[in-house]
Amino acid sequence: MGPIVKMTFWVMCFLCIVTPFLEAARILAIIAIPSYSHQIVYRLLWTTLSRRGHELVVLTTDPINDPSITNLTEIDFHHNYNAIKDASFVKSMEQSTWINNERNQFFSISHIITENIYKHLEVRKMYAPDSDQKFDAVIIETIKTPGLYSLAHRFNAPLIGVSSIKLYNYDYYLLGAPVLPSHPSTWEMAEVTGFNLSFWERLNNFIQLWYYIYCVLNHFFPEQQAIAEKYLGKNIPDIRDIEKNISIVLHNEQEAISFIRPTMPNIIKFGNLHILEKPPALPKDLNKFLTDAPNGFIYMSLGTNIGMSEFSKHVLNAFIDVFASLPCKIVWKIDKELRNKSDNIYIAKWFPQQSLLAHSKIRLFIYQGGLQSTEEAVYNAVPLIGIPVIADQYYNVNKMVSLGVAKKINFQNISREIVNASITDILNDKRYKERMLKLKAMNEDKPNNSLENAIWWIEFVIRHKDVSHLRCSIAYDPWYQKYDMDIIAVLSIATFVILFCTLVIIYKLLKIIFNRNTKKQVNVTKKNN
Repeated sequence: MGPIVKMTFWVMCFLCIVTPFLEAARILAIIAIPSYSHQIVYRLLWTTLSRRGHELVVLTTDPINDPSITNLTEIDFHHNYNAIKDASFVKSMEQSTWINNERNQFFSISHIITENIYKHLEVRKMYAPDSDQKFDAVIIETIKTPGLYSLAHRFNAPLIGVSSIKLYNYDYYLLGAPVLPSHPSTWEMAEVTGFNLSFWERLNNFIQLWYYIYCVLNHFFPEQQAIAEKYLGKNIPDIRDIEKNISIVLHNEQEAISFIRPTMPNIIKFGNLHILEKPPALPKDLNKFLTDAPNGFIYMSLGTNIGMSEFSKHVLNAFIDVFASLPCKIVWKIDKELRNKSDNIYIAKWFPQQSLLAHSKIRLFIYQGGLQSTEEAVYNAVPLIGIPVIADQYYNVNKMVSLGVAKKINFQNISREIVNASITDILNDKRYKERMLKLKAMNEDKPNNSLENAIWWIEFVIRHKDVSHLRCSIAYDPWYQKYDMDIIAVLSIATFVILFCTLVIIYKLLKIIFNRNTKKQVNVTKKNN
């Protein structure tokens, strides 16, 4: 049995005891984003649901391909990686902000991904008018493919949203939760959020975020709607209304490692689902390299979406020089060959990351700030240096820095001195490790198992179908009522009118008094003359 099968066995036994009886359901799950980190988060959900007797059809870019799981059918959309193969995240983020890049680049990529799914032959057979396919629930990731929500309407099944990262503010808006332009939980704003901001900083954030939400809801969503109507017909509901009526949303967030914000009852948190309790053994040559590491080792990886080849030669040389000068060994995930590396550096295009982070000799993890990597580092109590580039990476690194378990390097300002100072500080200061151990203990001290909770909520939706009692009526109010903008406008106008009238009255009274005094002065002057 594979490691996922072993992990789920006892959890499945427990769930069979504590969960009310539920007949086997048929579930359609679509995780469209072509990113490995977006896919592995849910694998334990699929395997656990299938082993509980449910039949799953999963559309994914990274199939599990485990023949021992008989109730799981996977449709491989690995070709969706072609949609992002030419994206240069480092260069694009050097020139603009994340939300601007989304509008200028990723909206069109999302349309390609959504249409690729709709036009796939096996998927078309499922939603064809004469198809007899039925599903008891449809699970779709809420990230950038809202046009797929219409499949829940097509199959007359409750829609369950999932997200491998924190929700966007436009999701919170549609679900009825407050939009917070300057709060650090607003990850899509990257670096400009925080506490104690000036009025002008908050004003700038307010304008930028609300304009972004306007573009998403009035341009991006209608374009996604058009794709859905192209394949399902014109009689489908507005996908904005479909999201408002979503049953629940399961999103990857844990309180101990997040900036907390107000939310809604149908937004359910989970975390650490992809983490292996017993990671696989390291390859023999890598294990041999680390066995002879009396001073431990540093692991550096910028994830699957950011490659070192995107950085300048100056940046690359800065890391090579610093690594060569360190007394410890370096394991470096890098997408290019290095001709001038020192003997203490071990490079490859891929490593079993969880196995490395669980190694007893690891001292530091240099990473891009991805949420799954953050969870793995906390789980193994490994101090961090973050080099955020895109999306929620700034949010995750900023939170780790605020907890005192990490340092941050600006990818646009990398130099040998900065890299060396950051690494030396963490290696020589035991408090980073001590604080990370405390954070690990805090993060794992919870009243329930994250997997059990997620499975319970999915089956709760399947059992009851209509879970509208979890939704907030605010979600259906117009924007101006949702935030009492009409009341604020009326009160502001009334206050202005009252103040204006008061000033006019005061002006006229003063004028009358002035005129009377002037007349008296004139009369006195005349009498004296």
